[in-house]
Amino acid sequence: MPMAPATTTTQHSVISMLLFFLLTTTTTPLFFNAHASSSSSSLVEGVCHESQNYSFCIQAMHSDPRTSSAKNHMDLAVISIELGISNSTGTLNYIARMYRSPKPDPRQQSALKGCLWGYDGAVSSFKSALMELKVDPLTANYDAKVAGDGAVYCSGFMDSAGIKDLAMSDGNFFTSSFSNIAFVITNYLG
Repeated sequence: MPMAPATTTTQHSVISMLLFFLLTTTTTPLFFNAHASSSSSSLVEGVCHESQNYSFCIQAMHSDPRTSSAKNHMDLAVISIELGISNSTGTLNYIARMYRSPKPDPRQQSALKGCLWGYDGAVSSFKSALMELKVDPLTANYDAKVAGDGAVYCSGFMDSAGIKDLAMSDGNFFTSSFSNIAFVITNYLG
C-alpha cells in the first residue's frame, strides 16, 4: 500500500498556524461606527446563510478586519476573493514543496502534479475574479465559482493515489469554501 508523503513537523506546524490564524483571528478597531458594524454584520449574515457552510463563512469573513467596515457586497466580494487568493496560493506553495521533496511513488507524484495544475487554475481564477469585479461582475461571478474546481480535482487526485495529508485536505476544503462564498457574494453584483 502506498504511503503518503511524509510532512515534516515544521511544515505541518507552519500550515496549521497559518490556517489557525486565518480562521480564528478576529480583530475589530478600537473605535468604530456601530451603524457600519451592524450593517456589515447584516451583509455577512445574509451572504453566509446562502453559503454551503454557514459557520465557516461567518468565521472566515470575520477573520479579516476589513469585514467590520464593509459597506456593501462589493467590499465583501473583495475580501472573500482576497482570502481565496491567499489560501489557494498557500496551498499551491505547500503542494509544490511536496512535489519537489524526495520523490514519492509515481502514483503520488502524478497526483501532486495534478494538484499543482488544479491549484494553478484556482489561483488564476480567483485573481481574474478580483480584476473583473468592477468591470464585468458576471465574469467575476463565473471565475469565483470555477476557482473551487482546482480543489475538487486535487481531492480526486489525492484519493486515487492514496494521499492522506491533513494540510492538503484542509487547503482543498478552504479553497472550495472561499470559492463558494465569493460566488454567493458576486451573485449580488450582476
